[in-house]
Amino acid sequence: MSTATLSSNFQISLPEELRETMHLQPGQEFELIPMGSIIQMIPKKSVEELRSAIAAGIASGQGRPADEAFDRLEAKYRNMTKE
Repeated sequence: MSTATLSSNFQISLPEELRETMHLQPGQEFELIPMGSIIQMIPKKSVEELRSAIAAGIASGQGRPADEAFDRLEAKYRNMTKE
């Protein structure tokens, strides 16, 4: 987990690892959603970016059944409780 510090100007710099992983760019805008004591930051996307992502998802072919993903996650978390 990465951390960041709020500056005296109320600004936060995102760690490089997070910026690279999320493919964030300077000047990119975010939606900020307060959720109790949590602030959710969602990168804003243009309609064209969203359409492109949907098209790429459709073109990637058939996905996996939800039951398969659930079984894999259930096994993962059961193993974690055994440790």
